[in-house]
Amino acid sequence: MLSPEQALASVFDAIDEINAQLPDGMRVEKSPDTSLTGDQSPLDSLTLINLLVALEEVIARQRGEAMQLLDEDLLGEPEGPYSTPATLAAYVAKAA
Repeated sequence: MLSPEQALASVFDAIDEINAQLPDGMRVEKSPDTSLTGDQSPLDSLTLINLLVALEEVIARQRGEAMQLLDEDLLGEPEGPYSTPATLAAYVAKAA
């Protein structure tokens, strides 16, 4: 099980991995309230999916077991678990 703090640290690690692949103007700010979805997000849908896959990989390295986070039904929810690093971390902590 991951604590909310550990889950947020894992989300930030995944953001670091994605940011390393993005140009300066497209990078995601590492803040709990940064928009990951919607008009305020610097991410397009493919990069959001890449972030979720990177997070699954970060968690697998940390815990030694796989975790499925990507849920197609949740991708379109503007206030869903993928909307900010904080909501994503809460989703991870609950699912772990």
